[in-house]
Amino acid sequence: MSSRPAVLVVEDHPSERRAMTRLLRMERYDVLTARNAQEALEHLRQPVGLVISDLRLGTISGVDLLRQWKAQRPETPFLLVTAFGEIDSAVSAMKLGAEDYLTKPVDPDQLLRLVDDVFRRQGTGRPARGPTAGAEPGAERGPALARIIGESAVMRQVFQRVTRAAQTDSIVLILGESGTGKELVAEAIHRASRRLRGPFVAVNITAVPEGLVESELFGHVQGAFTGAAGNRPGRFEAADGGTLFIDEIGDSGLAVQAKLLRVLETLLITPVGGNHERAADVRVVAATSRDLRGAVAKGEFREDLYYRLNVLTIQLPPLRERRDDIPLLVEHFLAESCRANGRPRPELSPELERFLVEFEWPGNVRQLRNAIESMVVMAAGDALSVDDVPEHLTRVRSSAATADGERTTLESLERAAVLETLARAGGNRTHAAEALGISVRTLQRKLKIWGGDAGEDAP
Repeated sequence: MSSRPAVLVVEDHPSERRAMTRLLRMERYDVLTARNAQEALEHLRQPVGLVISDLRLGTISGVDLLRQWKAQRPETPFLLVTAFGEIDSAVSAMKLGAEDYLTKPVDPDQLLRLVDDVFRRQGTGRPARGPTAGAEPGAERGPALARIIGESAVMRQVFQRVTRAAQTDSIVLILGESGTGKELVAEAIHRASRRLRGPFVAVNITAVPEGLVESELFGHVQGAFTGAAGNRPGRFEAADGGTLFIDEIGDSGLAVQAKLLRVLETLLITPVGGNHERAADVRVVAATSRDLRGAVAKGEFREDLYYRLNVLTIQLPPLRERRDDIPLLVEHFLAESCRANGRPRPELSPELERFLVEFEWPGNVRQLRNAIESMVVMAAGDALSVDDVPEHLTRVRSSAATADGERTTLESLERAAVLETLARAGGNRTHAAEALGISVRTLQRKLKIWGGDAGEDAP
């Protein structure tokens, strides 16, 4: 514990107490905890700079704690956490000296803003992050990375590479499985760069019909092809002065790759059907879930384009390699889903928390987020258990865990998840891809690798 004042979190619900504690410690605040008012008062002699207390604490309420604490330490700021229906009580508590209040489920961003404001007024400000292993002295995460949830060692390395990449205008290639957050990282690079005030434009190659990718990127002139009723600027032109994020670039066709290579080398674009080049002041960030080296070896991706893209590389880890971050992600997605659906934050059973950490998550962070939202929406009560986990996840786990005594492999887990989801979607690849959080082309590629042509495209 450092000598700076700590934050005292007073909450009788274990999961909510852990969630706030993790969030504050992730931001390098020293945190003390108490399950009730009696335990909180035992910290009166310690250097507490802020008390965050639930309004309902049992026999002694948060308001009672406020009165007793202020009687001995009137200078200590208080934040109260309350259910929506108890706002009047929280407002009354502010007349007794509370600094402000938050409603459940607690918005992590709002909580951090209020805590930051309190310490800033005290003249201490937000505590600086200490250097991590391999970090440069004074390296900090910074506001551009605030939307990316993670505190594991592997994610801290990602944050360092993002910060360094943002200081240049070089092309960045982000590698990682589907659902690992490649667009979030690309946006963080933009927000931390000198191009912050310019546009951030994103295009996913797999979401564009193959014959229209070139027009989508570079634009077209009137009459360039059937249906081209007028001139249309492409994504390069739209991103002028800012950053263009090209997602799943590994799925682009060879013809598009050839033109893209020339544009990256010259920063001059020619619309489809046009004869005049236009300059584009654009920083390109590309991403792919494919093995580009393997694609080059198979003749599916241009070697010269690969080397042109591979200037600065950021490898995003799959969720199974950053399990320490799963509790943080779960709490974030719970709060997000509860706010969006007007639900109170449910308690999680220890068995469910263990399941969420131990599951392989072949769809990575996106799949975890979808699972949390499903549980919040479908829950019958105010608590969640393993019984509330979407059925296809538990079936994947049981079917892939040990089949005929064989050792589980990552590919078997992924294959089981994909085929199970495809079966639940009635063979519809589009619906299955949406449920898995991957593109239809990625799904088709996996099925081809596994020798399965089951399923049909949506009409």
